[in-house]
Amino acid sequence: MNEMKDTSRVAGLGDDWCDMTEDCDLDHTALSRELRIEVHPDHPFFGAALEVIAHRYSNDDVLCRHLDTPARYSIIHLTWSKREEIGSCPTIDADGEWSHIVAYEDGVDAALSAAEALEQDGRRTPMGPAGTSSRPLVVEAVHAWPENPAIPPGRSSRRE
Repeated sequence: MNEMKDTSRVAGLGDDWCDMTEDCDLDHTALSRELRIEVHPDHPFFGAALEVIAHRYSNDDVLCRHLDTPARYSIIHLTWSKREEIGSCPTIDADGEWSHIVAYEDGVDAALSAAEALEQDGRRTPMGPAGTSSRPLVVEAVHAWPENPAIPPGRSSRRE
């Protein structure tokens, strides 16, 4: 069930996202629970009131709205370790206003389209049965929220 209704809060992000108000095959309560488990005391979002509003079908990304700053959204990549993480995990791929999230998703779409064109030309190894290729796609992370300098600039390479 990979189709979102046009009335979805995240319909503008494309078919790879499931709004948490929509039914799908995933236990939506598990996403919020895992996010709370993984965010550790040294993580930039430790103690932040986050609401998971959507998840990506193709990987472990969740889209969160900051309850204390409703205009702020973040895309966070969960590890599903079922334990508190260390270091920069879970990673923050995008952080900003809605327009920043849309811009990040446009970058992901452009990278996927470019990879597909290279595969068709024989200049990139196609994805294998496990859904991974020989080289990861790299998409610049978007960290546009000025009040959180603790988030390091980064690159995301999980998009396939």
